[in-house]
Amino acid sequence: MGQTRVLSRCDLAREMHKLGVLKQELPVWVCIARYESKYNTSAIGRLNGNWSNDFGIFQISDRFWCVSSPNRTSLNLCAVDCKLLLSDDIRESVRCAQTVKKLQGWKAWAVYRACNRILPNVNECF
Repeated sequence: MGQTRVLSRCDLAREMHKLGVLKQELPVWVCIARYESKYNTSAIGRLNGNWSNDFGIFQISDRFWCVSSPNRTSLNLCAVDCKLLLSDDIRESVRCAQTVKKLQGWKAWAVYRACNRILPNVNECF
């Protein structure tokens, strides 16, 4: 795990594209990251009402997607330690976020509704 990074909109779009994310999906991912973590790779959300936390740039829940501690029950559908979602290397965060999207769709993120109305322009990033 490296240092904390706060990415720019374009840095995130370019890195995700290099990791194989489709260009047409990038505006939604960038918007989600903006509202969920302010592009901060090491963001940890407040304790949720169901006693879970959200981790990383896409705020992925330890209730379903990653394991944060041996004392917490998780479905661990991404098969990943939550600490890896806090890394300045966003590969695991992107991989897990894509798993979330594949299984639950964009609506897994509450901010998607707002993002769907006004998507950021990422064309200028390339």
